[in-house]
Amino acid sequence: MPRKVATVLPVVMMLWCLSGPTPARASDTVNMSVAFSPYRLGRSTTLKIRLKFGVKGAPTGIPAPVTRFDMQIPATLELIGSSLGLAVCTPAALLAGGWPGCSPNARLGLGSADIDLPLGPSPVSESARIEAEMGPPVGEDVGVLLYTEATTPVAAQLIFPGLLLEGGGGQGLDAFVPPIPAAPGGPDVSLVSMNLSLGPEHLTYYEKVGGTTVRYHPRGISLPAKCPSNGFRFVSKIAFQDGTAVTASSAVPCPPRRRH
Repeated sequence: MPRKVATVLPVVMMLWCLSGPTPARASDTVNMSVAFSPYRLGRSTTLKIRLKFGVKGAPTGIPAPVTRFDMQIPATLELIGSSLGLAVCTPAALLAGGWPGCSPNARLGLGSADIDLPLGPSPVSESARIEAEMGPPVGEDVGVLLYTEATTPVAAQLIFPGLLLEGGGGQGLDAFVPPIPAAPGGPDVSLVSMNLSLGPEHLTYYEKVGGTTVRYHPRGISLPAKCPSNGFRFVSKIAFQDGTAVTASSAVPCPPRRRH
């Protein structure tokens, strides 16, 4: 029987791997927003995350790259009950064939990111496609692979691993970010913004039923039947290479009560 795992939030963390180490500044800012789609208590949902990096007081400034992050997610979200990630994708398969080279049942979500490449007096902006895949386990921890693909002005395939950690009454991810130079020997790229959807929305899985291949949508994150009094709060601590850190948070408020 395929293993059901909680593989949603770790992928979100790895999106920061698009940025590499240059001197971080205390003026760097991170804005995070989180939403559920659909938002019905007691039901399965897709988690939608948006991150925007910037420089305080400088609308056109390039944010510094990230070296490490630690995200905590609400303990009330039932990730283990998800049926996401019923197959395993390997880095070799991704490098050989991109995301189509892996089983559709390993797909966790998709999105996009905008990055700045410091390749001259003015930064060059580029968009990258993001595919989140179920990766091989690392010991007893759940493994996740984030595959990013950019085409212009710089063509690149990048794969970043991540781990989901559980304990202390909740889940989270502690991840290190490798450097990604814009050119050999040059400065590293910086993440400007990211949008990612993780869950059954836009995902199609396949299974054999009586010799016939059946298409279906997997089950996503399970929302509890009752909303916490302060909503669902997500907190991320993002660390930069010079030792500074920024804490970003976002809360999904409770849905309006229905009148009988």
